[in-house]
Amino acid sequence: MLIDTLSKAQQAILLASVLADGEITKCYPKSRRKNNSYREHFGEPQRFYREWKQCQFPDLLYIRQNNLVSKSLPLMTELYPYFYPHHKKVIPFELLSRCTHPLFLLTLYLDDGSLMISKRTNHANQLYVTPSIALYLQSFSKEELIPFCNWLNQTFHLNFRLSKTSNGCGYFLKTTRVTDTITFLKQVAPYTVDLPKFSYKLDWEARLNKLQHEHPEYQVLPSNPSRPYTSEECTTILELKTSGWTTQAIAEKLNRTHWSVTYKFGQLKKGHGTSP
Repeated sequence: MLIDTLSKAQQAILLASVLADGEITKCYPKSRRKNNSYREHFGEPQRFYREWKQCQFPDLLYIRQNNLVSKSLPLMTELYPYFYPHHKKVIPFELLSRCTHPLFLLTLYLDDGSLMISKRTNHANQLYVTPSIALYLQSFSKEELIPFCNWLNQTFHLNFRLSKTSNGCGYFLKTTRVTDTITFLKQVAPYTVDLPKFSYKLDWEARLNKLQHEHPEYQVLPSNPSRPYTSEECTTILELKTSGWTTQAIAEKLNRTHWSVTYKFGQLKKGHGTSP
């Protein structure tokens, strides 16, 4: 295949880009074009990112006003049926073997992801913050996202899960543990030197400092990613749930985050995680 003439890094960036913000344009009947081309629209604040992409493909992509584009190329014609078998974008599972470079993760994240922060305060003027990675791939069906999520987790040793949303087809991918979020950021960190303007998405320490600046009245602390649940806490969760307590009320009593209690309760209902 023509895509195999590209380096592993280039393959990863290009395929992630088509999967996320980019598109391979359609060749219409009676068009003078013989081949498809690539196009990716962007807003001015993210021009620096598209300039970075263009630098990865100096002989393939160029910037035209607010679009990152290619000429009509046999490469794009070759890729088109994998992404658009019925003229609607799908996840090209046949090509995922070419997506094992960490730059696939980075590109997918910078195109279609965010570093989500949940917050909770206590009476000691402490603000606990919990990071999670979201990949907004809700344009794809649940039937596609389930095997893609499994592939992503197995390939990069992560732990994404499907999460519901009211947009698109109803689901996106999200990490649910602090350790998985940090693992994700560490995997892409070596490739982010040329993207300092994305520090708010890539540098957890920088994000913490920013949060401290935004909330000077609090001591900003990251949630402890390695504090296991005790047997007593597991019993408390089950008893309080049976008594009708809300998840948020239980989280406050145990000094845990809402998502942490939700995840642990799910484990307990399935018969897992009943001991520390």
